[in-house]
Amino acid sequence: MFVRNLRVIVLLFVCGLLVPITQAQPSVPQSYTLTVSTGMALEAMSANSPVEAKVSRFGPREFVDVTATKAAKAIHAQHWFDLVAHKAYSLDLVKNSCYWITYTGPDMPTMYDPVATPQPSAEDLATFNKNVVRQESVNGIAAKLSESTSDQGKMSIWAAVNGNYPVKAVMTFPGAQPMLMLEVKELHFVKPDIALLTPPANCTTQAQGEWSATGMSGHFDLNIDAEGSGSVDLKTGKATGDATVKSSNKPR
Repeated sequence: MFVRNLRVIVLLFVCGLLVPITQAQPSVPQSYTLTVSTGMALEAMSANSPVEAKVSRFGPREFVDVTATKAAKAIHAQHWFDLVAHKAYSLDLVKNSCYWITYTGPDMPTMYDPVATPQPSAEDLATFNKNVVRQESVNGIAAKLSESTSDQGKMSIWAAVNGNYPVKAVMTFPGAQPMLMLEVKELHFVKPDIALLTPPANCTTQAQGEWSATGMSGHFDLNIDAEGSGSVDLKTGKATGDATVKSSNKPR
């Protein structure tokens, strides 16, 4: 039976806020490593808490290692993204299962890699800057804090002064404690270990569906299945969307 999950909807809303539907911009860095705490990853939905993702990117390929320390059960997953082959590989190291799925995103998925966030339009950037309250450092990264409020609550986003990609995001619902959605812990613009970028040779099982710039559709061996869509009006802060969640053990 499908169960509606508010947390999933929230994550989809924030993903929609941080990922404008645009083509990848040349100004997006192409070589870096980063560590991020994220509540927007698929694994975070399963853990019901933020997970840690270590990202290594070099040009059109990226490796992501995801772990959860606060989850009720062990979570350790690895993903490989290839923009040339249009494939995303996923390995569950707890269950020792691996599969690949078609990847249609113009750049890396920002649920793990906020540095890959496309440059905002002039209008969206003007709206963001209008709500900037101060400039401060987020784990050594100079950032601008922009705050907006709507019927859904308060959204606080810290964007890097150089690059405009989000380095921290916090959502506060009326009457609730602030919810950390994203925080970049470390970021280094260096060439990663190239050996990390090669997916397992025996990962040949194809899962139905696809992984796009705005999320996933299909069924996945990551403790949950999640389908949905969402958007946020950057001018008004109003969010709309829908999502469903279903437990699963195997890709279908």
